[in-house]
Amino acid sequence: MSATPGPLGPSSSTGTAVAPAPVERPDTARALVSSPLPLPTTTRLVLLVLVAGAGASFATWWWLVLGRANWPKAQLACLPTADAAPQQVLDRFTGCVDDVRLAQSAVVVCGPLVLLALAVLCLAAGRRLSLWRHRATPDHSSPLALRLAAVTREGPGPRPELWVRGRRVGLRARAAGTARRPRIVADSHVFSLPDHRVDAIFRHELAHLRLRDVGRVRLAVTAWWLLLLGVTLPMGVALVRDPGLLGVGLLVRMGIVLVVVFLTLRAVLRVREHDADLAASADPRAPRGATAAHLGSALPPGRTERLVRSLGLATHPAPAARLAVLADPARTWGLSSAECLTTGIGAGLVFTDLTLLVAALMPSHTQLAYAVGGLLTGWIVAGVVTVAWWRAVAVGHRDASARRAAPAGAALGLGVFLGSQLAGRAAGDWIRDTGTVDGLATALSLTHVPRGQALALGAALMAGGALFALWTTSLARALGATVEGPRSGPVCAAAAGLAGLLLAVPLGSWFLFARLTAARAAPGIRWAVLDTPWWVAGVATSIGGALVPLVAARRPRLPKPHGAERTRQLALLATATVLVTAGAGWAAYGHGPAGSPTAHLSGPTVSADPNHPPTEPDTAVPKDPPTGTDGTDEMDGTEGTEGTDGMDGADGANGMDRADTADPTDPPSTPGAAVPGGADRTVPLDQLPVLPPVEQRTGALRANTALVCRALTLGGATVWTDPVRRADLAGLLGGLDDRVLRAASAVLLRDPTGPVDAHALTASVLRCDLYFRYGR
Repeated sequence: MSATPGPLGPSSSTGTAVAPAPVERPDTARALVSSPLPLPTTTRLVLLVLVAGAGASFATWWWLVLGRANWPKAQLACLPTADAAPQQVLDRFTGCVDDVRLAQSAVVVCGPLVLLALAVLCLAAGRRLSLWRHRATPDHSSPLALRLAAVTREGPGPRPELWVRGRRVGLRARAAGTARRPRIVADSHVFSLPDHRVDAIFRHELAHLRLRDVGRVRLAVTAWWLLLLGVTLPMGVALVRDPGLLGVGLLVRMGIVLVVVFLTLRAVLRVREHDADLAASADPRAPRGATAAHLGSALPPGRTERLVRSLGLATHPAPAARLAVLADPARTWGLSSAECLTTGIGAGLVFTDLTLLVAALMPSHTQLAYAVGGLLTGWIVAGVVTVAWWRAVAVGHRDASARRAAPAGAALGLGVFLGSQLAGRAAGDWIRDTGTVDGLATALSLTHVPRGQALALGAALMAGGALFALWTTSLARALGATVEGPRSGPVCAAAAGLAGLLLAVPLGSWFLFARLTAARAAPGIRWAVLDTPWWVAGVATSIGGALVPLVAARRPRLPKPHGAERTRQLALLATATVLVTAGAGWAAYGHGPAGSPTAHLSGPTVSADPNHPPTEPDTAVPKDPPTGTDGTDEMDGTEGTEGTDGMDGADGANGMDRADTADPTDPPSTPGAAVPGGADRTVPLDQLPVLPPVEQRTGALRANTALVCRALTLGGATVWTDPVRRADLAGLLGGLDDRVLRAASAVLLRDPTGPVDAHALTASVLRCDLYFRYGR
């Protein structure tokens, strides 16, 4: 009895076959499969696992840090219990708080590690469970086992073992097991197929084993199910029961991200089948056209299968698509705009959680932390798109042309923008809605900023992505990207590393700028991220270094031996890498650890007028007392003198922009108290006093920690950079019954006209944050 194949197409015993199969191109397929360049499925699976890890880290922070009020016992234990020298008090307090945040970050990192460990355990258990559920048994002597032995290629490593599923009645087979114990698990009715079809099925499954994609794919699929069942559903249930202010935004984002990840995973599974088809066709012992003939015998898909394919849910490509790839093996080595878009979304989802964890390791160097986050994310992106464009140039794919690469790069930038807004931390104003600037809370949502600013941020990413795509394809041509050769793989890897270095500072600066924009920081504060001599010089150096191979390739030169030309290309790549690395390091850390903040805190856009704090104009704010400090997160209160790092703490982005505060002439009230009479009294922000007038500062007001901390938060940059305002603030802090704030006052008064002391600024903001959150 004849039947159509299962794993390579729909299985049925009746119907009309599709058109005759086209002729295969085994030589081309053999060159692509044996190339040292990574196959299309490899890097995309890594990105999917990283997205799942980002979701796990966010869920861990949600449950174990934010859900436990940011560990109040550990935080309050940092308050000094005995008097000491002011500098010692500040150092001990800030060091203790940083240690707590580092411990919180370590707990958050455990989320992805636990997800990975569970995925590995479930993968191992799933293999055994599947064999047990289908009553699969090893088969060493049947005709089917002999056919498997006949088509298995000789070579090092263990030979695959055949297992037959007794409970599974079908015509399918699949690769399983591990690299040490490979298996081919076949359904019982495969025995009824003709030998040439059995051989085609086995060659396809053996190709999966040779390409080593079985474990990676199973791991990605398992990570997806764990992300769904272990992260999304529990958080969804908790948010439905108690949505709060962030529930709707989180639920919508989780649903969209799950759909995107699921569709991307399905697309990767389909590309995996193309790779296996090419590897099976490249088998030198296979009859020419055997794989194409096997695929050509498949039946046209039914209505249900066509619907599944149209929705992007199928795990196997249509037979016609697979035949087209066999006829033109280079088709799968392109990079479409849709793939770039999903890659960008994944990068945007990963960046924020990754960078906030890095920032916990270097609390005094926020811009450097963002550059490191940009470097790690850039390498992830380059591992997908740079390698893909390199492959496209090597085979002459049309996706490597400027007309197609530039739109794909713009889609990549758009994906990063969408991913940043689909991340859980963009679900709302975490600082306002959770009442904390501590730990990993932050505000990233651009939904409430002026539309022009949001569109400009998106356009900047799209333009940058298009330029990056053009540079990447030009670099591949300049370095002579090839499919084969002993150095094709290493040169491609070096190019991907260079691309990640080139993306580090732009990505980190964009996310930091977007974060300050989401917090509605003053324009001078936002632009100080970029408007510094070392940033401009570093970026210019990086761009110049990146262009070195392209410029050198355009210069006419005499013909040289192949080995000498390769050495020259490697030398150009090494030169470019050195220059790009130097430029990135200078842009991220050129000011050094002792840079003065005054050049950035007292620029022309920062007003020194007490009645005009450095905020966006025409902002009206409620005078209801907030539940938190309305500052930005840990970077905004701990980087006092690190150039732009310090600006965020001095300005307290939310505190300086929204300025939710009680009228200083009103009686002191506790944080979170309602406005008397329930009236919504609002005033323009530029008319709101920063500090109570001197004549109104009674003894009770001077001893009111909440009022003084609120004045510190609202004061913006000028309370630190203006000597008169700084002395005024120091006098208020010194009158409070608090050891940390009194120590900060003493340090500030040592040199009222000199640079702002980082420890005093940091400790003041952190101490006020603890007061507003825990009431002590």
